[in-house]
Amino acid sequence: MKNVNKGLGLVVLLGLSAALTGCGEGSDELDEQLSHDAKMSFVNSLDYMADFHAKKRSISSGYSGLFDSGSVVSADVPAMEVGKTYSYNYKAINNMINLGVKDSNSGEKQDRMNTTLKDGANLWVIAWESSGDRALSVISKKQENKADVFNVRLFANGSYDVMVGEDKVTTTEKGQVTGYYSVSSCAEGLKVGGNAIDLCNGDFGKSYLLVVDANGKRVMAAE
Repeated sequence: MKNVNKGLGLVVLLGLSAALTGCGEGSDELDEQLSHDAKMSFVNSLDYMADFHAKKRSISSGYSGLFDSGSVVSADVPAMEVGKTYSYNYKAINNMINLGVKDSNSGEKQDRMNTTLKDGANLWVIAWESSGDRALSVISKKQENKADVFNVRLFANGSYDVMVGEDKVTTTEKGQVTGYYSVSSCAEGLKVGGNAIDLCNGDFGKSYLLVVDANGKRVMAAE
């Protein structure tokens, strides 16, 4: 009788183990089907009006269909301006996305990239150029407002010394974004590569992303 009870106990334990394993697999499958979202704002620092495209990426299809008309998410963004914000919903398992930009008028000058999204991401998608080479970059938005100053960070297409007041605070790196710097004067408080950066269209107490090149400011975008 004791052997029978032991046998029954073993069966029960094995059954519970199988049930728990099954629940774990189901949970993973459920997680993959959860709906996630991300927001993207498009920055056109190019010299021409541009269309921005976005399309779910799969390993098998690559960039196929990225520049179809149905994938345009921010159209006719003027040169050196910020386009609209696009809200993208996706299943957790489909967190890879293709991004592209092209000349709005000719449909040419196509550039593309892909990235992996995180749930709740709020992103800048920046189209930029350096010495004739065009590129797309993705960085997270990062608001850091400070009272009575312009709080700015810079995305540059090259290496330029950055001066705040009389002090050199950093040297930019090509295709990278700096940390934040507080600027107290809107007209002469910030210089990049020896060029004064006019911040007077902004507001004190707010934070901004500046896209810059060798000639100074190209785009000023409120974070």
